[in-house]
Amino acid sequence: HSQFLDPSQSAMYAYQMRNKHSVESNVDSFRVSLDTDQGEQVHVHLRPGLLEFLERITTRYETHIFTAAMDVYANPVLDHLSSLISDSDIFAGRWYRDTCTFSETHQMFVKDLSKLPVSLNKTVLVDNNPVSFLPQPENGIWVNSFFTDSNDATLQAVEEILDELAEHDDVRPHLAERFQLEQQLQDFETLQTSKIRLEQYHCLEEQVAVAAL
Repeated sequence: HSQFLDPSQSAMYAYQMRNKHSVESNVDSFRVSLDTDQGEQVHVHLRPGLLEFLERITTRYETHIFTAAMDVYANPVLDHLSSLISDSDIFAGRWYRDTCTFSETHQMFVKDLSKLPVSLNKTVLVDNNPVSFLPQPENGIWVNSFFTDSNDATLQAVEEILDELAEHDDVRPHLAERFQLEQQLQDFETLQTSKIRLEQYHCLEEQVAVAAL
């Protein structure tokens, strides 16, 4: 989770889930400056176990970052994370807002994996925003949003799922059965049609994601 020290700048560079919790935290964190005229400062809270997770995952799997954030914001964060693990870039690819597709219906960015140089049968998208999965729900692992919970164990659960999926030639039927994201997204569409605010739907997100994991 990242926090702009000037909150008015956050929407310009990154879509962020609303934080209903205190920003005070005892989890590891770091701060980066953006290469902009204003030199915005961003404070980044690390999900527990993130560095160990990235070190193992990037060693075993081709790991791409697909974010709705702009590169001017995402790159300094990713560069710093990578430098904490290796002298070279640990990510096989970085894909930013300009690779996302803007949904006029939802007024949000979705992530179409077909735009990436990857094989969909062996690709998993891990995301905390359900809208991201709209193009390929059968490729998704939906996780709860992270803010400052030092007891968060999401990455351990994700790693276990990835290791299970590595044994299969096609991850999609297994993810579809386990997470049933297509049905979840149909429910989401129903909520949108009923004009229930997205923020109200997000309150269900943590329960659904944790139950799925």
